Amino acid sequence: MIKNKEETNEINKNKKIINLGIVAHVDAGKTTITENLLYMSGAIREIGRVDNGNTQTDSMEIERKRGISIKSTPISININGNKINIIDTPGHVEFVAEVERALSILDCAVLVISAKEGVQSHTRVLFKILKSLEIPTIIFVNKVDRLGVDCEELIKDIRELLSENIVKLQCIDKQGSREVKLGNILNDSEIMDEAIEKLCDIDESILERYLDREVIEKSYVINRIIQENNKCRLYPVFFGSALLGLGINEIFNYIPEMFSDNNKARKDLSGRVFKITHNSNGEKEIYVKIYDGELRVRDTINIHDSNRMFKVKRVKVLEEGRCIESHKIQKGDIGIIYGTDELMVGDILGYRSSGMKIASIAKPTIKTAVKCVNPRENVALYEALKRLSIEDPLLNLEIDDYTKKIYVSVLGEIQIDIIKEILEEQFGLMVIFDDVHTIYKEAPIGFGESIMPIYRGKNPFAAGVGIRVEPAERGAGIIYETEVSYGDLLKPFQNAVREAVYETCKCGLKGWEITDMKVTFFFSDYNSVDSTPADFRNLTPLALMRALKEAGTEILEPYCNFELKVPNEVSGKAMADIKFMRGTVLNILNINNEFEITGTIPSDTSQKYGTIVASYTEGRGIFTSDFFEYRKAPGEVCVEREKDKNHPFNEDMYLMYKMNVLK
Repeated sequence: MIKNKEETNEINKNKKIINLGIVAHVDAGKTTITENLLYMSGAIREIGRVDNGNTQTDSMEIERKRGISIKSTPISININGNKINIIDTPGHVEFVAEVERALSILDCAVLVISAKEGVQSHTRVLFKILKSLEIPTIIFVNKVDRLGVDCEELIKDIRELLSENIVKLQCIDKQGSREVKLGNILNDSEIMDEAIEKLCDIDESILERYLDREVIEKSYVINRIIQENNKCRLYPVFFGSALLGLGINEIFNYIPEMFSDNNKARKDLSGRVFKITHNSNGEKEIYVKIYDGELRVRDTINIHDSNRMFKVKRVKVLEEGRCIESHKIQKGDIGIIYGTDELMVGDILGYRSSGMKIASIAKPTIKTAVKCVNPRENVALYEALKRLSIEDPLLNLEIDDYTKKIYVSVLGEIQIDIIKEILEEQFGLMVIFDDVHTIYKEAPIGFGESIMPIYRGKNPFAAGVGIRVEPAERGAGIIYETEVSYGDLLKPFQNAVREAVYETCKCGLKGWEITDMKVTFFFSDYNSVDSTPADFRNLTPLALMRALKEAGTEILEPYCNFELKVPNEVSGKAMADIKFMRGTVLNILNINNEFEITGTIPSDTSQKYGTIVASYTEGRGIFTSDFFEYRKAPGEVCVEREKDKNHPFNEDMYLMYKMNVLK
C-alpha cells in the first residue's frame, strides 16, 4: 500500500544509505537470496519462491511465468538502522544491458556463484567489471547443499579465474547434503590463520606484526578484512544455501559494513537516470540515483551537457519493501520521478559527480526485423517498440528507408522471445521476427582528408569544412577533435559539425556503423550574412564521406567469449565444431567426466550453437557466450549492407535530396 506524502518518514541523516547489487550467472539463486534478505529485515512476512511465481523483485507477469529475472528491480530494506537499496539483476547474458545500467549506480555488490555450476564465463565478465569500477564486492557461494559439490575445488577456481585476493569467512561441514553446516572464522583457527596470511600479502604492517610474533586479535583481523574489502583489495567469501536460508544471516550482518561514503558532501545536485519503466497506466517511472545534493519537488533541474531542463512534479522513494510518496530524494538514495518526458536513460542531472561509474558490457550483435501478423497494426507496433526502446535504448529502433521494415538490435534468441511475449501481453500485438543478421561494423584502414570550401565545386551550402579521418585503437569508438577555435567559428556552428559527424558515422562506405576512428575538424569557412548551423550540418557528411573514401574501410565482426561443457564421449565433435565456426580454444579442462572448453568465437557462426549442443548431448551439454570485442573479419566475410539512396556516399542524390528539402 502506498503512503501519502504526510506519512513519509524522514531518513535519519546519521544512518547509511547503501545501494547493493546482487549479480550472478543465470540460475545461481540471486532472487532467492533477495527474498531471504527481505524476510530477515521484516519487509515481507513470507519468503517467495521463483518456481511459485511469488517473488517480490520478479514483478512482471512474464518473469513469474518463465521463472527468470528480465529487469533489474530495486527494493529497499532496513538493516540495523541502515537503508539498503537492493538491486536484483538478471542472470541471462541476453539481459546484460539491464545489469550494465544497474552496475553504474552500485555502492557494493554480492557476486553469487553456484557451488554446483562453478565459475561461469558470465561470472568472469561480471567480476571484471565490478573490479574495474572499484565496487566493493563479496562472493557468496550458493547451493552448497547440492549433491556432488566440492567447495575447495571451487575456491581454487575462484583464485585462478577471478582473484587470488579472496579470504574465506566460513568453513563447511557435510557439504553436498541437506545436513550441511557452516562454521565461523572466529571459531576456526585454520580459516583465521589463512585470513591473516592473506592480509600479510597485501599489507606490510600486518606482516611485520606477524613476523614479530605479536598477538593479532581476531577483531582486528575482521576489521582489516572489512577495510581492505571496502578498498577493493580483498574479496571475502561466504557460503550457504539460499533455499535453506543457510548463510544468509552472515551476509545480512556484513552488508552495512561494505560501504562508507567518504566523499565530501556538496550542495549542488548530481544525479543519474539508470532505469525507466512504464506503469499499467502508461506513465513513465524514471529511476535516479542522487550522488550529491537533493532533488526536491518543484525544483527546476538542468540536464547535464544539454539545453534541456525539467520541473520536478512528483517523486517516490523506496522504503522497507514499499514505494512511498516523498517531497525529495536525498544524497546517496534511489528514487522515482514522475510527470516528465524530458529524461532518458543515462541522463545526468545537475553536474557530473566524480563518483559516477559507467559500465559498458552490453553490445547487441544481432539485428532483426519485426512486423505484425496483421500489417494494419504496424503503426501500433512501431509505437509499442518506441516505448520499449525508451526503457532499453540498446534496442536501437529504426525503420529502413527502402523497405520500411522495422528493425531492433538484440543480444540473442531469448531476448527475441521475451520481446515477442511482451508485445503480445502488454500491447495485444502478434508479431513475427525475420531477417535476423549479425551486426558488423566498419573501421578506417588508413588516413583520409577532405576540404570543401564555401560555394566551390559541388558545395551549394553557405559553409566550408575540412575533415581528417584516421584509425583509432580497437574499441575506441569515434573520437572527435576540433582544431578550429571558437574565435574562428562560433560554438553553435561547431556543434552542428560535431553532431553531423556522429550521425553520419552510423552508416559507412559498406553500410555499417563506423567505429574506432579519429575525426578531426581542421578547417572552416563561413559567410557572416548567410551561414547557419544547418549549412554546416548538411555539408559535413559530404566532407566526411570524401575523407573516408580516401582512407578506405574494413569490415569488423563481433567476437564472443564462450564456454562449452559436454560429456567426454562427444568431446571430439565439440572440438571439430569450434574449429568449423572459426573459434579459438584458450583452455580445456576435464572434470568429473565432463569436457569443458573456453575461448573466443565469432558471434555470427555460433548464434544457434546452444540449441545444437543441447540436441547432440541430449540436454547434458551447455554452450554460453558473452560479447568480447570486434575484430577484423577475414576475407571470406564480405557483407555489405544496402545504403539509403540519399546517403552522402552518393553525392548527387544527397545534394538533390537536401536542396529539395531546403526548398
